[in-house]
Amino acid sequence: MSTNESQDEPHIVLQTAPGGDTVDPASDDADSAYGDVASETASLTSSIMRGRYENGRRYHAYQDGIYMFPDDEQEQDRLDIKYASLQMVFSDRVVFAPLKDPQEILDIGTGTGIWAMDAGEQYPGATGKRCDVLISICRVPPNVKFEIDNAEDLWTWDEDFFDLVHMRTMTGCIRDWDKLFSQAFRHTKPGGYIELQEMDYMGIVQPTSRNPGTSFITWCAEQGLAGKKAGLNLRTSVSFLTSSLARAGFVDCQVLEYKLPIGPWARDKRLRNAGLLQLSAMLEGIEGLSLRLYTFYAGWSLDELKILLAKVRSELKDPGCHTYWPV
Repeated sequence: MSTNESQDEPHIVLQTAPGGDTVDPASDDADSAYGDVASETASLTSSIMRGRYENGRRYHAYQDGIYMFPDDEQEQDRLDIKYASLQMVFSDRVVFAPLKDPQEILDIGTGTGIWAMDAGEQYPGATGKRCDVLISICRVPPNVKFEIDNAEDLWTWDEDFFDLVHMRTMTGCIRDWDKLFSQAFRHTKPGGYIELQEMDYMGIVQPTSRNPGTSFITWCAEQGLAGKKAGLNLRTSVSFLTSSLARAGFVDCQVLEYKLPIGPWARDKRLRNAGLLQLSAMLEGIEGLSLRLYTFYAGWSLDELKILLAKVRSELKDPGCHTYWPV
């Protein structure tokens, strides 16, 4: 989505990634990847990626409390695997905005920094700034700078400064999207872009599924309710994001819709591998995504949560359960 000095109504173009309404599942005899998710994922990831403690997990603290999701090594691994799965869905596209010769790029919520480093290598003439709580630093290109900051605080960069403001999977991390986008608009050059790659965390069980995914849908719904109590919106739909961007002043919005399978059930090889990675990320990371929201805000006991998560893991490991995230 680009900036524009005019006050014209925003133009929205909706494009759906190839695949139709459902992802084409593989045949029933192609279920071997479900047998040992850990070893299969380790094999796949090896070709892709050569504060405070609660319930045994580390969370980063800030002035008003602590973040909803952990920032320990287990969470770093989940973020890296999730990034790899999305890159497969995106056919390795790092940036979709039609940038010609960007000089300044801001990555908000950089996590382990993989996107910022990939963008820095793709645009060697640009200076990339990564705004986030520090998790890890590795193979940092010389044109990438890391800055620890809270993106929802007042921005201190110059106005009309960035060619691109980038955010990926920040759903569940932002409390005031309108404020964030308003600041992004002020600090983006006229003709510059903001690019979001977001997942609505209300997963979908598509019609080809033989397993209804009841526990998975329950987990998504209950997580959304807990998020509301924490002041977070986990339902970042296309309409929600585009409306907020338009209020900030951005125009010429283009929407690309993708499906990220959870599990290696898709026939397409790239989607199958992406689903395997996402399944691994869910099996390993679902507890970290749930602990604080469910126990602190929703009032669940730890035992109640563990029972639900066990049921969700069982469903997701079923080759007949065809679930995906809308991206």
